[in-house]
Amino acid sequence: MAQFSFTDDLITGNALIDGDHRKLITMVNALFDSMAQGHANDIMSKVLNNLIVYTKEHFGREEAEMQRINYAASLSHKSEHTKLIKQVLDLKATVDRGEKINVVTISSFLSNWLREHILTVDMKLATALKQRAQTA
Repeated sequence: MAQFSFTDDLITGNALIDGDHRKLITMVNALFDSMAQGHANDIMSKVLNNLIVYTKEHFGREEAEMQRINYAASLSHKSEHTKLIKQVLDLKATVDRGEKINVVTISSFLSNWLREHILTVDMKLATALKQRAQTA
């Protein structure tokens, strides 16, 4: 299965956000590896749990930054975060029930969601953070 790479186009210029994104991509790739190798559901459940915990931490950091600068698009940005967490929790529940998952669909969804979220939503946040830092 193809690995999801942190490419130059994903660099927001914000060290905190970029560091989190690098770690998230590493964790997503660990999930892909687990699924591709046909690991038992208990192993995939642990990998998913780690991904959920870290994703919540990352989203919390982004949301704190949004609040700090009174970011105009914070509600829509937070809504995307909430929706993804629910989808990954639903995936974990499916795995925990012992049901089969479509590896290609899940890997494609996570890769595409993360890439698009970074390129569109997070880039705007990083720009707003940079502008705020320049005026402070």
